[in-house]
Amino acid sequence: MKHPSYFHLRLLFFLLLCIGGSIHLIAQDFRVRTFRMLPNDISAYIDPVRDLNDEACALVKVVGDKDFVFSTPLGIVKRKNDVGEIWLYVPRGTVLLTLKHPRWGVLRDYRFPTALESRMTYELVVESPPDHRWSKKPTTLVASPHPLDTTLHATNPLPVPEPPTPRRPVERLHYLALLNMGFHGRHPSVGIRLALMRRHGAYLLAQTDFHATPHTAGECDRNGNLPDGGTPYYTGETQDGRWMILAGGIHRLVHELCLYEGIGYGQHNTAWEQHDGIWLRNKDLTHRGVSAEAGLLYRFYRIAVSAGVQTIQGKYWEASVGIGVHF
Repeated sequence: MKHPSYFHLRLLFFLLLCIGGSIHLIAQDFRVRTFRMLPNDISAYIDPVRDLNDEACALVKVVGDKDFVFSTPLGIVKRKNDVGEIWLYVPRGTVLLTLKHPRWGVLRDYRFPTALESRMTYELVVESPPDHRWSKKPTTLVASPHPLDTTLHATNPLPVPEPPTPRRPVERLHYLALLNMGFHGRHPSVGIRLALMRRHGAYLLAQTDFHATPHTAGECDRNGNLPDGGTPYYTGETQDGRWMILAGGIHRLVHELCLYEGIGYGQHNTAWEQHDGIWLRNKDLTHRGVSAEAGLLYRFYRIAVSAGVQTIQGKYWEASVGIGVHF
């Protein structure tokens, strides 16, 4: 039996190298060609998909092979295979996207230039690898997936037009109804707040403690002295009553946090009883006139909660809280 010659061994080693190189050439990476916002595409606005926090998602339209699988740190809310592209609904604030392909490998943690916004549509074009590494490569613009390198590399650079300035989409109309309570003294006041808003809106509030002061036959000061200087005897019984009607504006500041402020008219009446059963209005503890309020409101799921302060003429103050629904 003949042993293989040195020449045959070299030939076998060369063939193994060729096979290994061919396998390496077959496992070619894909690339992200472009990523951009589509400010005139209202697909994510007219038919929004909502995440677990009941917040409208951003929509990424991926132009690429249908075998791609995607993931993000915040998850994929919904995937839809459309004609020529893949629609990915992702939560607002998504920054990283991982792309996987059964034959071409993985592009992990591709970083978007900015965090994705709710109800906005984006386009991500994925360039498939060529059939052979030694074939002539087409002229393409390639965005580097490295988070710190935003340079566009090109074989034959072409002028890239500036994208149009994105317009903020019009937010959907929200209706709010809250039960409001004010706290000052022995009896809380109760009211209803109704609001209508997009990013900005208006509201109306009516509130009372359901206590009416009795008919008064005169007045006294905070020390019980009459206008003529006399000081009658009092039983120690007092009656308080307050109500107010306010209207104002409400504005979404960030996420679901809103600011509201309003102005209107209100009264806080206080009466003291004399020993003979006659009631006197305490002018120093009674306030009537311009009322105002300000506070914050937060929406989550279908619930809305609020907290603020109310005043009459800047002299009478009470804290207020509210809870209700928005839809």
